[in-house]
Amino acid sequence: MSGGAALLGGRRTPGEMSPRYRLFRRVMTLLCRVLFGFTLHGADRVPAEGPLIVASNHGQYADPVLVCVAVPRRLQWMAKKQLFVFPFRKFFHFIGSFPVDREGGGRGAIRAALAYLAEGWALGIFPEGTHKGDETTKATKSGVVVLAVRSGAPVLPVYVSKLPGPLARLRGEKHHVYVGEVVQIDPGLRGGAAYREAADEVMRSIYALPRQQPRRAGAR
Repeated sequence: MSGGAALLGGRRTPGEMSPRYRLFRRVMTLLCRVLFGFTLHGADRVPAEGPLIVASNHGQYADPVLVCVAVPRRLQWMAKKQLFVFPFRKFFHFIGSFPVDREGGGRGAIRAALAYLAEGWALGIFPEGTHKGDETTKATKSGVVVLAVRSGAPVLPVYVSKLPGPLARLRGEKHHVYVGEVVQIDPGLRGGAAYREAADEVMRSIYALPRQQPRRAGAR
């Protein structure tokens, strides 16, 4: 067994969804469509296999679930360790989350994330860190670029719009999730300033998605 596989602790093979996870996605997709008019743009842009970093904006608590619904691959998530408390711990483990100790520098989480990517997993990350509750950008953490440079994995930008109110579909409103084209980060980047600039560019590309082909063919 490789070092990466040992670190992963015998999880399922990359992309393999358990029956429970498949059911979870189907149920959540149905609920989102019925209640919020969930509409996905660019679903065909998600690579079917291989290492992938799924980077999304983070404006609400529901974002991890909405990205899981939008991306038809089993994701592993980087999440702050404070979330792994009762009664939420089991849920975060279920959707594939592993804890990040921000105060400790997050080196252990970076090693775990790189191990997942080396095994060919899709990794979910919110470059802005914690959710913000608004539509404005804020200081972006450079972890998404560090992982992309060190692993060689492409970045898939995803924009999640704010959820409308309950029964929004009855009022003709819709909730949109936009998937962009994969981006390959320059492997020659070096230094904190270069990493931060590249991370800011990733976030700018995410926030630009609704303005780029907002009603693209393939929406569903």
